[in-house]
Amino acid sequence: MKAHPKIVALTLFLMLPTLGICADNTPQGTYVPRIVLTAPWGKTNLRVNKVPSEPGTFGFRIDEEGIEHGPTAFTIAPNGDIYIADNINDRTQHFSASGQFISIIPNVRVGYDSGLRVDKEGNIYTGHFYTLNPYVKKFNPQGNLLITYPVSKDDEMGTDDPAHWGGQGNILVDDSCRIFVQYLRGNFEYSFQVGTKDATFGSAQQKTSWKQGFYGLTANLPNGNQRYSGDILGLDSLYEYEMEKDEKNENISIITKYQNGKLVGTYTLDWKQIECPILTAFSMGGRQVFDKGNIYVFCSDKEGIKIIKWSPVGGSK
Repeated sequence: MKAHPKIVALTLFLMLPTLGICADNTPQGTYVPRIVLTAPWGKTNLRVNKVPSEPGTFGFRIDEEGIEHGPTAFTIAPNGDIYIADNINDRTQHFSASGQFISIIPNVRVGYDSGLRVDKEGNIYTGHFYTLNPYVKKFNPQGNLLITYPVSKDDEMGTDDPAHWGGQGNILVDDSCRIFVQYLRGNFEYSFQVGTKDATFGSAQQKTSWKQGFYGLTANLPNGNQRYSGDILGLDSLYEYEMEKDEKNENISIITKYQNGKLVGTYTLDWKQIECPILTAFSMGGRQVFDKGNIYVFCSDKEGIKIIKWSPVGGSK
């Protein structure tokens, strides 16, 4: 299958700084960290005590094998608010951009194989992918189910069997409230549209929208190279970003910023600037969300959770 032409053009352009072209004229900036949310573990939880944790706190338990379990996903809404899936309490919790508790959203339970996304109207999207009948569900801000979007089972796309695509999917929603599923199959990433804000897509429509080479908006960093592009879906239509690990220091990542394929800025991010503990075998240890140039990192320890927001300073023309 042919790669998306825009991705090919971007990939070729990304080779230029390596050759020294434009490197001296690229503005240099840095990423600065700030803790935007802290929340403790609850004294009770629905799984163990049959009583949910207090609002603003999260469920945590250790199973018979000694594995820690807690929140399973988080996302950033278009207005900057933070949503965290409190899986053990069968709910999702809504916080402001500054980390203030806002509300509990009942019924929105995000499993280990599910994505989480919030649109500009405050509707929440989650999914279930490691199943023979994968789907995406849309809930209103009060947690009421609005629409279920079935995912087409197609052998060429690899969605006919969860083993073909690992059963791992990421939900993407653009400014027009088009709903996409992104997934990794082999060494390639793919995306396809499952519907709009008001309607589901059939198998033929999903297959027509199927694309290879859409670069992810979430990833586990700083391992390896990552590219972030919201341009295809309009999530961050002005800019594209590439992140790669510094060859001389594994604690540092270099982030390059592009506009219409043109290099407009370079940033350095030193992950050791702020401590981000991760509980061993934790269900969402070290998860990151890339949003409009900012990077949000989920951290956890024996006291509770925190989210660190890394923001770019300088580095742009």
